[in-house]
Amino acid sequence: MDKRNETGILPDGGKNAILEETEERLNLFEEAMKELIRLSGSVPEKKSALSKSEMTYIYTTLTDDLCRKCPKFRECFGERQENTLQEIASVMRAACRTNHVEGSMASKEFRKRCVYFQPLIDEMSWLFRMLYQNHYWENRLTELRQVMQKQMASQYCLLRECRKMLTDGRPITGKKRRKMKRALFRQGISFLEGREYEDENSLLDITLIVKPLPGPKKTDGIARALSEIYQKSIRYSQTDLWLRSGKNRLTFVEEGSFRVLFGRKHCNKEGEEICGDNFSFTNYNKKRAVMLLSDGMGVGERAHEGSRKLIEAFESMLEAGICEEYALEILHNSLLMDSHSEFSTLDIAVISLKTGTLKMMKAGGTATFICHGQDVERISPESLPPGCMVNQQFELKCKKLYDGDMVVMVSDGMLDFETMPEIPFRMEHILKKIRTNNAQSFADRLMEAIPVPDSGHDDDRTVLVASVWEKGRINVG
Repeated sequence: MDKRNETGILPDGGKNAILEETEERLNLFEEAMKELIRLSGSVPEKKSALSKSEMTYIYTTLTDDLCRKCPKFRECFGERQENTLQEIASVMRAACRTNHVEGSMASKEFRKRCVYFQPLIDEMSWLFRMLYQNHYWENRLTELRQVMQKQMASQYCLLRECRKMLTDGRPITGKKRRKMKRALFRQGISFLEGREYEDENSLLDITLIVKPLPGPKKTDGIARALSEIYQKSIRYSQTDLWLRSGKNRLTFVEEGSFRVLFGRKHCNKEGEEICGDNFSFTNYNKKRAVMLLSDGMGVGERAHEGSRKLIEAFESMLEAGICEEYALEILHNSLLMDSHSEFSTLDIAVISLKTGTLKMMKAGGTATFICHGQDVERISPESLPPGCMVNQQFELKCKKLYDGDMVVMVSDGMLDFETMPEIPFRMEHILKKIRTNNAQSFADRLMEAIPVPDSGHDDDRTVLVASVWEKGRINVG
C-alpha cells in the first residue's frame, strides 16, 4: 500500500519505515556477500612450470612408446642411463623457459648418438604442448576466480560503507535542536529534523531537512547559524545556494584548516592535435582536494580516449562517496575483465583539508615531486597501470604537507630529458630554481624550463601543481 499523502511526499513515519527496511536489506545483502567470500575459499596460485609428476609423465611416455623400440635402448638406459636422463631433463628445462621444444636444445653428442632423435623431439614437443595448454587454461581459470573473488570483496566493502552511511551519526535533539529551530526561524526557515556525525577525518557532517517560509531563501544563512551553534566553520557542501519550496534535504560540512589551489599546463607531442594525457582537479565536499593524472597508451586521440575514460570512471566513484582505495580496486578489477582494454596509468593525490595530509596512490605513471622551500622530494612509482595483473598491488604513500608546500605531478614526457646524456641535471634542479608560490605560474614556468631535444618532443607533456595553504595565510606571489 502506497503511504504517500496528497502532495506526493511520504510522511515521516513512512520515511522511517523505508529507511529501516533499506538498512535491513543492505545488512542481509552484506552478510550474504560475506558468506559467499567465505565459501569461495582460497584461490590456488598460478602454475609457472611443469610439476615433478608432469615431468615423470613425459619421461615415462617417451620411454614406453618410443625408446623401447630403439636398438640402442639397453645402451641408453643401461650404462648411459644417467646421461640420457640428464639430456631429457635439460631439454625440458629449456622448454619451460621458452614454452616450446626444439632439437637445438639437446647437446650435439646426444643428437648424433640418438637413433630416433627427431621422432623423440616431435613426441616430446607434442607432450609439452598438451601439458602447456592444460597449464594455460588452469591459470586462466585461476585468474577468473581471483577476479571474481576480488569483485565480491569490493562489493562487500561498498555495501558496508552504504549501510554505515545510513546508520552513522546521531539525531539532533534536546537543547541543540531547540537552539537550531530558533536560529533558523529567524532566517525564515522551518527546521524539521537533522543528524550529525564525524567522518574518518574527524570533520563534522550535518544533514538537515528544512522548509523555507514564504519568499526566497539561501543556504548561506543556515551555514552562518550552524557555525555559531557549533563554534566551527561550517559550509554548504553543494554549489546551489537557493532553497526550493517545500522540503529540502541539505548537507553541511565543517571546513578544514587548509586550502588547495591548482595549476596545470600541457603540450601535445610534435605534430599531434590532441594530448593523450588527461587530468582532473576536484574539491569533494570541502573536505579533500583530489588531483588525478592519466597517461594513455601511445599518443593522439586513441591515447586521449583511454585516459579520459579512466579519469571519468574514477571520478564517478569518488562522487558516489567511495573512498579512493576501494575506487581504484573496483576500477582495476573491471579492467581485468575487459580483454580489449588498453592500459593507461593513473596517478592519484588526495589532500586532506583538515590535516594537510597527502595520500598518494600510483598505478603506473611516473615520479611525483613534493616541494617544501628549497627541499624537493621525489616519489618514484613501482606499480603497473590498473588492469595489468590479477594479484596487483598499488602503492599507497602518505606525507604531511605544510603551509606553502607544492605537490607537482607530471606525465613521463616531462622527464624525457633525464635520459639525454648531454643534460647533467635532473628535475629536482629545475624545481628548486622556480621562485613563485602561485600554482598556475609554477606550472607555466616548469613547462618552459624543461630542456627540448633537437628533434623536438616525442611525447605528450603534462604538469599539475597543487599549492597547499593554511587558511588566512594564502600568498600567491
